[in-house]
Amino acid sequence: MKEAIQEKKFSLSGLLNGLLSFSLSAKFKFAVKASLSVMLAYLISFAQGWENGSIAAITIMLIAVAGPVSQSVIKGLRRVIGTIIGAVIGMLLIAVFPQDRMYYLFFLSLFVTISLYLTRAYKGDMTVFMLTAVTMMMVFNNGNVDESFLYGVDKTFMTIFGIAVFTFVSIFLWPEKAKEDTVDIAGDLLQTQLELYRKRDGEKAEKKKIFELLQMREEALKNSVINAASESESLSRSQRNTILQNMKEIDETLMLLSYHDEAHFAGRYSDYVSNFNQADKEIRQLFVSLKSAMNEKKEIVNLPAEWKESYDDENTGKLSHIDRAALTAVIIEIKKLHRQLRDLADKFNAILSPYPTHFELSKLKSSSFNWFDIEDMKGALVTFLIFWTSVIFWIFVNPPAGFLIVTLATALSVLTTYSPLKPSLLIILFTFSFIFATAMYILVLPNIHYGWELGLFISFYSFIGFYFINPQIAIFFLLGMIILGLSNPMFYNFQVFLMILLVFYLFLFILLLFYYIPFSTKPEMLFLTMKRRFFRLSSNLLKRSNTLLTNKDAFSGRLKAWYAQKHLMNTVMKMQLWAGKIDTKYFDTLEQKTLLEFTKECETFAYLLQMMYKEEAASAQNRLVQRLREEKNDFELVDLLTQYARNMDTKEIDSRWKEGKKIIDSIEQHLEEFFSQMKPDQYSREEFVHFYELLALRRSVWVSFFNCQSLMEKLDFNILKRSRF
Repeated sequence: MKEAIQEKKFSLSGLLNGLLSFSLSAKFKFAVKASLSVMLAYLISFAQGWENGSIAAITIMLIAVAGPVSQSVIKGLRRVIGTIIGAVIGMLLIAVFPQDRMYYLFFLSLFVTISLYLTRAYKGDMTVFMLTAVTMMMVFNNGNVDESFLYGVDKTFMTIFGIAVFTFVSIFLWPEKAKEDTVDIAGDLLQTQLELYRKRDGEKAEKKKIFELLQMREEALKNSVINAASESESLSRSQRNTILQNMKEIDETLMLLSYHDEAHFAGRYSDYVSNFNQADKEIRQLFVSLKSAMNEKKEIVNLPAEWKESYDDENTGKLSHIDRAALTAVIIEIKKLHRQLRDLADKFNAILSPYPTHFELSKLKSSSFNWFDIEDMKGALVTFLIFWTSVIFWIFVNPPAGFLIVTLATALSVLTTYSPLKPSLLIILFTFSFIFATAMYILVLPNIHYGWELGLFISFYSFIGFYFINPQIAIFFLLGMIILGLSNPMFYNFQVFLMILLVFYLFLFILLLFYYIPFSTKPEMLFLTMKRRFFRLSSNLLKRSNTLLTNKDAFSGRLKAWYAQKHLMNTVMKMQLWAGKIDTKYFDTLEQKTLLEFTKECETFAYLLQMMYKEEAASAQNRLVQRLREEKNDFELVDLLTQYARNMDTKEIDSRWKEGKKIIDSIEQHLEEFFSQMKPDQYSREEFVHFYELLALRRSVWVSFFNCQSLMEKLDFNILKRSRF
């Protein structure tokens, strides 16, 4: 009996704990804060006799598009500044073109397009630029000149009011301080780095998983640095950027080390370098100490001194030139990793020290904008077309919502152009919202008599949208509340309600139309586009490397290489996104698992290729490298990449490129001949060191590329060109 009572108590306790954890989840808190903000925006507007309370509500919904992120006064001020800038531009355009509506609309479309391009390109809080664009359009009073300034000020005020309400609710109700998580993410990355170091000579499949986790956490660290506040209690932006740079260098070194596993002496380095075990032990200890320092917030004591390798000349002399190059490359990377970890330990000690944080800062900076991305520029063009299509509709049809249809269609195009978010899905969601809103309009609103009842209704309606629907698309459900026409006093007209509903459907159909024209946004078409671009950017990067080494440098080559270096990895990320969205039931000969494996291997190839580009740029004056480039080589990777960039199928590629082992053996034979003809006394030790390091890196790039090509042979990319209909 006791056991039954205890079990019952335990079950009740578990149920209460479950309910408590549900009520205090981050998603629940966000939904409560957002719905409370919308309710306050309406009720305060009604209490003060302000019109356009729905403008403040729409502003809150647009801000919530960014999802449940931390709020701060600084972030709210930035949004207010963006709103004011948009209002100033909008009203200046009205003042400059008071009677020339077409000129006004043309320049407005340009400013809105630029602002929404910045919304796409910005890696931080995108709502700042979105609110700028929305406010530009909101201050336009449907072409009326009378009191246009007061109208613009009123709309701007209500937009700022919405920002203020959402900001202060977020600050005072379950406040979430902006996470300064750079150090925490760096600690997680360190753990992954240690795991890769321990298994650098292990199985390829196991290392591949660690590669993916390593790259994912490096990207998380990069986003943390970009999105963090400009200054914090512990770290400045420059200091966070320096830590990011150090961690990236360690990642690159580990990637190179893990690609040397095919040498027959792997695991026996102590036979050739007598103090190798000392370096290995100190590196492992540094990883563990750094991780402990992050968890326990304690400084690292007894840092090891600089490690200097001690070669066993007798055993090393027995190695071939290729093996000696591979061994030298490994030891170079071990020495480099040892130094990088000591430098990072010094920086963490400075951070954890009770004294002011000071350490040498990196000169490299991470940009908050992803400039000149092709999809962002295409999306800006689509936004421009959507603006003018909705303007033409507004001019000739004169819908009840007026210019609001232009504002919504243009602003929300950011969510649907080159995004997995399909307008057809949004139409379905809006239909559900329409049914719900109609029921509320007929059954609930006429029975509301008191302000607290209206507040509960608005809060309940908003909570459903923010809690049960993804924040990015919740606005399309909550638009149903906008069409209710909540006002003080409230007027009921079901005909007007249906007309406004029709207008909202029409702006969604405009978004649907431009989802397919002028550019196809089918996942399979976008994937093929990204694949071609991936090979083209890789080819441009390699061409630039070749011109660096042959001193034949052109401005166009530098420009192409700069663009490739900036967008190569981003292109691979898009390949992965759209590969996962391809519906393989339409393409029966294509296996999505293999497709995703191909994109992951492309990510590794891009990572190594960028490392090789930097290394070759640094070794451009190396006489050994220059001499090697002067000799004829039958196998140039850039030629093969160029062919794939022209959309050639693997079946059309010359068979000699498909035997990876033979090609690598041939290249190694070529190197043996090169070494046999070389006079070592003519070159410095530093030249040999960098030369061996570059050779090992080139070999890793070739190996990674042949892994990509072997996966490509299993995939029928031509089937993706087939129409589904």
